[in-house]
Amino acid sequence: MEVVHLRFPNADYVTDVLRAITAVIEEGTFKVSPESVRLTAMDPAHISLVDMELRREAAEEYKVTKEVEITLNVEELVKLLRRARKNEALVLSYDDDVRRLTLSLVDVRGGKERDFVVNTLEPMGGTINPPNLSFEAWARVSSDEFYEAIEDAKAISDAVRITIRPDALIILAKGEAKSSQHKFVKGGAALYEVDARSDVSASFSIAYLEKIVKPAKQLSDEMTVHLSNNRPIKLSFPLSGGRVDYLIAPRMD
Repeated sequence: MEVVHLRFPNADYVTDVLRAITAVIEEGTFKVSPESVRLTAMDPAHISLVDMELRREAAEEYKVTKEVEITLNVEELVKLLRRARKNEALVLSYDDDVRRLTLSLVDVRGGKERDFVVNTLEPMGGTINPPNLSFEAWARVSSDEFYEAIEDAKAISDAVRITIRPDALIILAKGEAKSSQHKFVKGGAALYEVDARSDVSASFSIAYLEKIVKPAKQLSDEMTVHLSNNRPIKLSFPLSGGRVDYLIAPRMD
């Protein structure tokens, strides 16, 4: 019996979200309810976590007759969705009796529909809840500019120190004989908002930051960096009808 039927006007929207998820995991469990589609998962090394939510308003049609958990190979879904052509709609339907997900790429103008059927995986031991963390500071910044700063730092070191001040966001990398620093100043073109009572900073692996921000910046022109001293960083990417958040554990010097 079909218990889930979702239609998105643009397949690229879902493809970009799933690609951002694969920065952390290969397989994951989606919790589908009448209100939203939610996935929270941690990478095998327990260094990064992704928390994704698509609310019902993200879809053109959203019909869920009962709450279900669907475990899928997300990387394989992305491979299939790469077959989507520009302006094709995407319909996702899940049959709970046979535990199969059907992806339909619909070309309304051409009067054509292509279907891909995917068998679900065995449950992974249930979904996890994201940790309830509080942060000492946050900054809303251009996602492209933040990524550029990470790429510059990559040429210097394998770790970067991120600092939020009351008036700036600073990304600093130091090597044995060289260093790089990006300073985004409050009121500038790249730093939209900043909230900090004092300087807050922590160090993180550049490899994890790059792997996450590269696909996630396709979701949104802006991102919010949440930070506390020497604690996990939270990177939030808003999107139409949803969000994708990440947590990355600090790297202790």
